[in-house]
Amino acid sequence: MIREGRPADRPAVRNLQQFLPEPAPELLAPVAGGELFVSTESGAVVGYLLWFPGDPVHAAELVVHPDHRREGRGRALFRALFDRLDPGTAVVLRVAAGNEGARELYRELGFERLAVEPDAYDDGAGYLLRAVAGDG
Repeated sequence: MIREGRPADRPAVRNLQQFLPEPAPELLAPVAGGELFVSTESGAVVGYLLWFPGDPVHAAELVVHPDHRREGRGRALFRALFDRLDPGTAVVLRVAAGNEGARELYRELGFERLAVEPDAYDDGAGYLLRAVAGDG
């Protein structure tokens, strides 16, 4: 199930951040202004999408617990975001060049590469990607 995140979900989301190569816990602080969609299994948070409203919208973090990957959760989290946005709203994100699984998901969701960022991550390059809500 996908739903909007709640304050009580933040500890579970913080635990999921451990699966990111470069977690940024400060992004979860309420003052940061991010919004959450969470994926749940039997009431437990097993994935999340952290995003920031704006022009364009910035999808900052997508994490699904390894035990629940390949179940369509990442796709469903992004669909929830696209459904929330007005048609024509741009969404941008950064992905590690070597993260082929995530890059494939983003291609399927309609994201296109805008730029290569050679020093995006501590361990190498990343891509800046963009999609438009209502285009898929």
